[in-house]
Amino acid sequence: MSILTKAGEKISELKGRHPWLRIVLNKYFIATLVFVLLILFNSRTSLHQMLESMSTLRKQKKQEMYYRQAIKSTDERIKQLTSNKDTLEMFARENYYFLEDGEDVFIVEKNEE
Repeated sequence: MSILTKAGEKISELKGRHPWLRIVLNKYFIATLVFVLLILFNSRTSLHQMLESMSTLRKQKKQEMYYRQAIKSTDERIKQLTSNKDTLEMFARENYYFLEDGEDVFIVEKNEE
């Protein structure tokens, strides 16, 4: 008898004793297990890299939504400032301390201690 025949008989005997070995020693189970391990740990398609990419994509989508909202509010503010002279004047006075002739501007800052 050859070594392969003895090994085959021994495996058949083990399969009879332990039913879970029938599943584990099945050629389809072994092929599927090798495939899953390749998918999980292959450097080009690793699961860790894929999850990291998905996380980055989610963060970038949130950032895109934030910037779209900021652009929208800035556009509305520009529209308000260009359409109404009083609004533009108020904006200039508040942010850049513009004043008209004969006016004095006093800047009072709170001293927080």
